[in-house]
Amino acid sequence: MSRAAHSLMRVFLYALVFLILFVYLFPLIWQFSTSIKHLDEVFRGFNIFPAQPMWENYQVAWSSFKVGRYLLNTVIVACTVTLGQIICCSMAGYAFARLRFPGRDAIFYLYLATMMIPSTVTLIPSYIIVLELGLVDSISGLILPFIFGSALGTFLVRQYLMSIPGDLEDAAKIDGAGYFTIWTRVMLPMSKPALATTAVMTLVSQWNSLVWPLIVIQSDRWKVLSVGLADFRLYRNIQWNTMMAAVVTATLPMIIILFMAQRFFIQGIQFSGMNK
Repeated sequence: MSRAAHSLMRVFLYALVFLILFVYLFPLIWQFSTSIKHLDEVFRGFNIFPAQPMWENYQVAWSSFKVGRYLLNTVIVACTVTLGQIICCSMAGYAFARLRFPGRDAIFYLYLATMMIPSTVTLIPSYIIVLELGLVDSISGLILPFIFGSALGTFLVRQYLMSIPGDLEDAAKIDGAGYFTIWTRVMLPMSKPALATTAVMTLVSQWNSLVWPLIVIQSDRWKVLSVGLADFRLYRNIQWNTMMAAVVTATLPMIIILFMAQRFFIQGIQFSGMNK
């Protein structure tokens, strides 16, 4: 291939990348643009830049539509579930990767098979359990069903830990370290990429969760952002600019977290496919 053809190919690839990037980013750009428009300007032609930015829409969304309260509830639920998932998945991943006990692989594959069960199948049984425990319409009902780990997170941590040389674990055992010390002092610090990947996926999943909070929570006290945003449809005259301001408020934290954790996320996905 000549130099001119190679340069033309690179230009084509860059143009394709920019086109795909624009397709993905345009809804976010339009969403932010709508959030600072006047209500009469929202459907007035194809204009990305508003005539006069109205930052007051964010204040209205924060106060009048209780976005502040919903955001706080979402942060509490998502962060608590993420912390619980990291602890439980790291413990289970360490047990399945480094400990030897009868039926270890069979139990792991059986646990992994639960990923094949649709969440809608377990929705009613989960609600009945929460109802019998008296946790309906409480923040505990949002947290407890998801805090004790997941098959995907355990799989990622287990695969990552299997790529760590066993000499480190043997050296810790020679120094007199037990299983708990090895898990906290050796395995946890070395499995940061896998834990970051699990944390990001759990955080995004809980942040965007709608069906379970919609079923469990009835009062405004413990509503999360996804349910609060869905309540906009109940208003007869939807204020699209204010609603988009609330959506931007709900989306921005996830974008920031994904940018901050992308290096660990890529490493976690890359090395979780390795096996010993």
